[in-house]
Amino acid sequence: MSEIVPAVDSGSEVRSGGCLCRKVRFTVTGPVDDPHICKCGHCSKRSGAPFQWWASFPMAGLEWTGAEPTWFDTYPGKTARGFCSDCGSHIAARDHGDDKIIGILATSLDHHDTDPALVPTNLNRLPEAAPWLAQPDTRHTASG
Repeated sequence: MSEIVPAVDSGSEVRSGGCLCRKVRFTVTGPVDDPHICKCGHCSKRSGAPFQWWASFPMAGLEWTGAEPTWFDTYPGKTARGFCSDCGSHIAARDHGDDKIIGILATSLDHHDTDPALVPTNLNRLPEAAPWLAQPDTRHTASG
């Protein structure tokens, strides 16, 4: 079982992950950026779930240690999504022309359930969420 360990050269953390069948494996080195929940209809349709949990990492810190995922242009010419061609697990997203950031599905990381850096800090695309999902209370109350 892998651990979150400091990187030797950068002082950053190294995280490992992969797909359900373990064919696709990777490590990401660097800070977690924008851990968030996306409720858009596109993520829902592709995943079969009402939302997905994403985090971004520096592309330079990504290393495929098993097979690389199969890439599908979900937005042709704009965004590609990576998945395992054997078990179907969703792994990553990348924007064409952006070689600095890779989006990783948090649940594809080995220790997503115990890594405090992955706690979502943002809910994206709330207006597109399924209407039965609870919405955050945005009313402000005065404290007395």
